[in-house]
Amino acid sequence: MDVYKQKWTVLEHEIFSLLCLKTGEKLSQREIANILKVSPTAVANSLKRLTGSNFVKIEKTKTINFISFNRNEQKAVELKRVENLKNIYISGLLDYLFNTLLGGTIILFGSYARGEDTNSSDIDIVVIERRDKMLELEKYEKILNRKINVNFYNSWSEIHRHLKNNILTGILLCGSVEL
Repeated sequence: MDVYKQKWTVLEHEIFSLLCLKTGEKLSQREIANILKVSPTAVANSLKRLTGSNFVKIEKTKTINFISFNRNEQKAVELKRVENLKNIYISGLLDYLFNTLLGGTIILFGSYARGEDTNSSDIDIVVIERRDKMLELEKYEKILNRKINVNFYNSWSEIHRHLKNNILTGILLCGSVEL
């Protein structure tokens, strides 16, 4: 298996990315086509491989097919986790946090870090070893289609152990963790 070769077409990847952002919503083929600026026929053709892999669900009615992300497929959730992390980098959010919160440890945790988020979930980020700072996150909330919740702690010792366990199962974006 050649890992450097793409298994999906560009359109298949765009559809998967869109459904990751809109998890919890059902979109028609026409809505997907309008958002991605392609034809509904192209969307229909691209959905074959995604449904074959069980990454998306299709609900058929008499006139419309509704497409949604399949949260019950473990492989789809794992790929969504990767997609979420990619979006954090591409949106510029990590660069903004890194440059604004110099020296702090930044960890992405919660449902977004696990790939289990829906369109109504928020993005949970913890910053350790930095004081509270006003952050301008509206731009990134719009890009990522999620509310961003940033919590600040001066040290690991002031974090409750249950929350600490949840944070430690997250994704380290910047800095280091010393136990």
